[in-house]
Amino acid sequence: MSLFRATSSALRLTGRRTFTSASTLGLAAAAGPAETNAGPWADRPSAPRLNRYLVVAEDFSDAGANARRFEVRERHLEQAQNGKRVGRIELGGALLRKDFHEIDEELGPGPHMGGSVLVVLGESLEDVRARVMQDEYVQGAVWDVEKIKIYPLLQAPLKNAAADAVDAATAESNAARAGGSDANATLGQLRQDLAAGKGHKMVTLGALRRMHQSVERSD
Repeated sequence: MSLFRATSSALRLTGRRTFTSASTLGLAAAAGPAETNAGPWADRPSAPRLNRYLVVAEDFSDAGANARRFEVRERHLEQAQNGKRVGRIELGGALLRKDFHEIDEELGPGPHMGGSVLVVLGESLEDVRARVMQDEYVQGAVWDVEKIKIYPLLQAPLKNAAADAVDAATAESNAARAGGSDANATLGQLRQDLAAGKGHKMVTLGALRRMHQSVERSD
């Protein structure tokens, strides 16, 4: 009877591990000791400058991968929130295997989650990879370690509409305050000053109109 139980236990253990490989287990073990409950992203950055990285992690494709994801998802999100709080994680989310309009509203997106994407700040590729290897989704055999991709990410200097509006309002306000000293300036003089690097870097059309209206009234 004891031999039967031991054999059954071994078979169940083997069955649970068929989704992975020896190399995957070796990579996870090489990442270092298990993280604390706070997670691998929770320590505050000590380096004077951090670099930005894009992490793309696909889930295993076996039938039990989605169930394993939801077994550890709460802990994963808690630890990711810790990383967000200290400034190590900028963005994160799940990759879906179906487009949004193809997802049943009653079931929701959960059954169609097939991976994750993160934008993180780290000291180096090695630093980020070590942290990823201690994530709950690696420890819980959700992410396929052999398919994880980490890229150094150079962010484009794009601004949203709100930031553009603030810049325009600031420039207009600065130009209006300078209107008194520039009241006698002509449009040509303003252009020459701007070309020479003098005056304000941004002058709006509205500010120019007010300047010349002031000149007309003084005449």
